Amino acid sequence: MKIMGWRPPQRPEWVKVYMRMPGPMKAQILLLTILTTSSVLSTGLQISNQGKNTLEGSILHSVESLEVGKGNGGLRLRATGRTTTEVLTNLKPMLKLLESPTSSEK
Repeated sequence: MKIMGWRPPQRPEWVKVYMRMPGPMKAQILLLTILTTSSVLSTGLQISNQGKNTLEGSILHSVESLEVGKGNGGLRLRATGRTTTEVLTNLKPMLKLLESPTSSEK
């Protein structure tokens, strides 16, 4: 149909085929399309999230350990690793306060 030389845009061929289908078949194709789309999107999101976690987890962390024992003069501490050693350095003054004798109770 032309109106003063203008012709409205035509539907794509797949729309024409879809419109010729019976009603129940349209519903099945619509549901299948929705299911396919949601499955693909869900799988894609899970894969992308798993990739991020794998990248974070694959970084090698330095080995750190802390050994605490009771020695003849008080607590004996042994630490390996920068973070653990730093924490122990900050805790040393507090440990000395805890080891010092408190006021005698009656």
